[in-house]
Amino acid sequence: MEQGYYRQPTIAGDRIAFVCEDEIWSVAAQGGTASRLTVSSGACSSPRLSPDGRFLAFVSTDDGTPEVYAMPAAGGRAERLTFLGASSAAVTGWSDDGETIFFVANPSTWERAPRAFSVARTGGTPRELHLGHCHALSFAPDGKGLVLGRNAIDPARWKRYRGGTSGEIWIDAGGDGTFEKLRLPDGNPVSPMWIGDRIFFLADHEGIGNIY
Repeated sequence: MEQGYYRQPTIAGDRIAFVCEDEIWSVAAQGGTASRLTVSSGACSSPRLSPDGRFLAFVSTDDGTPEVYAMPAAGGRAERLTFLGASSAAVTGWSDDGETIFFVANPSTWERAPRAFSVARTGGTPRELHLGHCHALSFAPDGKGLVLGRNAIDPARWKRYRGGTSGEIWIDAGGDGTFEKLRLPDGNPVSPMWIGDRIFFLADHEGIGNIY
């Protein structure tokens, strides 16, 4: 059995997409043989399946800078959606209707810290969400709440880090624009996900990285 470095999985329905060796692959949720979805001259990252599992959004550096692309989840032509010239970008999720893609990026005319944007699945001008700097965002299932992850994006590089740029999670529980910081003792919380009526995240405040 061949081994790979499998990262950044996303699941919708009976399909899982993931990154391996800078390309995106797809496999049935129950297991089986994975199919390669991209053939890129750059690096692909942060795949996110739409809620209905029909489409896949991801970031690719095919044209030099990281930009957002979308394609059919079953395979096909990938369409470039952004032209921001950013030095970093990551897709964070979809709207419930599968028509809008949410992502973070730092366009070349901005400061280093990434900010949150949205773009239509069919393309168009990205819209800034005016949430300040963030590396991750996830909406409540009813669309009324929002959770942001700031600072750290990849916990593998930040294990047991406790400096000034350790991860922070901010929660707008009511969807009214009022955020409260999640208080953790001496921790580095990252990658928040709002699932059902709970928020899941990664943290290492108990010594070892785990899901909380």
